[in-house]
This record gives sequence, structure tokens and C-alpha cells, in this order.
Amino acid sequence: MDDVEPFLEIRMTNESCPILSPEQRQFLEIREAAEKVMLETIEQAISDAAAEVANKIRSAGLEFEPTDRDYFAFTAQQSLFVRLCGGDPHTFEGGDPEIGDRILRNGRHIIDHYWKARGTPSP
Repeated sequence: MDDVEPFLEIRMTNESCPILSPEQRQFLEIREAAEKVMLETIEQAISDAAAEVANKIRSAGLEFEPTDRDYFAFTAQQSLFVRLCGGDPHTFEGGDPEIGDRILRNGRHIIDHYWKARGTPSP
């Protein structure tokens, strides 16, 4: 399947759609199905964590606002960011700043391409 990875690079950087071989199409279908399940699992884990905290706060009789789902999403994002940079998500040590910069540039690209008017780059 070595011929799949170059296709993925082309797809990520090119607006054109190359014609996929049956093997490439099957590979992508398998991977996309796993990705869908993974993302659904992450969303469920975030909801479950928020609900668990809210229930325990209520059960303990504490008068605090329950922790928002976004807190847990941010926690997951931060842990995955450090992991992708090669660092330890528990200590934040050992990450590669070059990889971190590339990830942040990718985030900026998403903002510019999908959320801002086309032709209006970010500073």
C-alpha cells in the first residue's frame, strides 16, 4: 500500500481529484470508517466526563457550576497536541517545537480556508 500515502499527500495539497485504484479506495473506506468511530468515541467520552462531574458535584451537594464540555474537549486537544509533537502529555516534556509550529500553521490554514472569506488571509 505504499502507493496510497503519496495520494494522500496530493489530496491534502491539491484541489484536483486523482482517480483512485480499487485498493486505494478500499484503504480510504476502511480508514474513514475507523476515523468516524474514533471521533464518535471521543465526543461520547467528552459528554460522559462532563456528565460525571456534574453528577458528582450535585451528589456532593457542592454549589459549583458543572464543568463545561468544552473544558474536556480542550483537555483532549491539549493532550493530543503534545502527543503529536512527541512530548509527554502528562508532563509536557520532550515535544518538538518544529512539529508544534506545523500543527499551528495547519490550524491557521483551516481558519483562513474554511472560516474566513476566501482571499482574506490571517495576519
